Amino acid sequence: MANREKLVNLLQHYWPKNKAKGLLAQIILADEIKRNKFGSSANEKIFPGCWLLSPKNPDYYKFRFAFFIHPEAVKTSLACNPRSLLGDFFRPLHAISEFMNNAGLGVAYAVAHTPTGELPVEELGEDNYENLSWRLFVLENGQFEEKNINNFFDKWPGNRGRPSYGRMDWEENIKEGINNLDQEILKTALLNELFYTGFLKALLKKPVNDPYDVDQFAISLSQKHIFPMEIKEKFAATENSSSKFFGIDAGRIMMMLRLCLPNDANAIYLIRELNEAGVFQGWKYITLSDIIMASGWNLQAGGRGMGGQNTQTVKLHYDRFRDFTEDTISEDNLKIIGNMPEEIKKTAQEFSEKIEEKFIE
Repeated sequence: MANREKLVNLLQHYWPKNKAKGLLAQIILADEIKRNKFGSSANEKIFPGCWLLSPKNPDYYKFRFAFFIHPEAVKTSLACNPRSLLGDFFRPLHAISEFMNNAGLGVAYAVAHTPTGELPVEELGEDNYENLSWRLFVLENGQFEEKNINNFFDKWPGNRGRPSYGRMDWEENIKEGINNLDQEILKTALLNELFYTGFLKALLKKPVNDPYDVDQFAISLSQKHIFPMEIKEKFAATENSSSKFFGIDAGRIMMMLRLCLPNDANAIYLIRELNEAGVFQGWKYITLSDIIMASGWNLQAGGRGMGGQNTQTVKLHYDRFRDFTEDTISEDNLKIIGNMPEEIKKTAQEFSEKIEEKFIE
């Protein structure tokens, strides 16, 4: 069996159908960035996201951590730290980490190790993690310090966490979309899942409270702007036979507000638009500040989230979204959209409270 086929089968093992559908746009974007679809400097402007996880206890919100996962496995015998592993990309990681820290989150960087530096795909397909270990570097006083990962998670209560696996075949369009992606992109997606499902859930059996993630980050180091990004695949729904709109998960808006308000920052909600036949139409985006001004604060029942739970959605008119192109992530445009405008900040806080009041997990 070809290595690509093994990778896709393994992802299907870890990703239930709904989760795969939710993640498809995210990994397609990473693939298109690698192929310079958004310009040769896009890989310097858009960076991988992180898990947002906290222990299962009543005051979990005080101990939420952002876990960044290194995009490739490292040979066990090699000494490493985030700076040596990332080289020129350490500076943006550090800036994003400080951004998350300022929003009240702990920050950690996890690195997968294997004896060869390659993922043991066949073993992992049998849920055998013997040759996969993890090292953890935690941000303390602006520096990443290595911590014993088992001791770190020993402080998280509980041992009844259970992994959720895919038990149904993916739809053909999902299989086709993922099969066409760069193999290294697939490995990175797999590593991200191995940390949460394989290590935290299957091995440590840790329950977590309110798990979320940030899909990616856009960054302008010269302008000192950082944008959390939420990325989804959607088709525009129609209302009254003519008016088109997108529905956005209220919980995701809440997450972006929690990160952006303390940092006086903006966020980007990016949509890979399909038509009703599933044909790609283009990339569309809206900023968090525009969401706040355009939403009308109307929460409505949505579909099911990646974990199968019912969601609440905010309905936004189609015309509020703009094309996402190479120019969107130009320095000039990032400067324009970088900060939350002063007149919107108070409204943003009220909007946050409104969602907090009505949002149903």
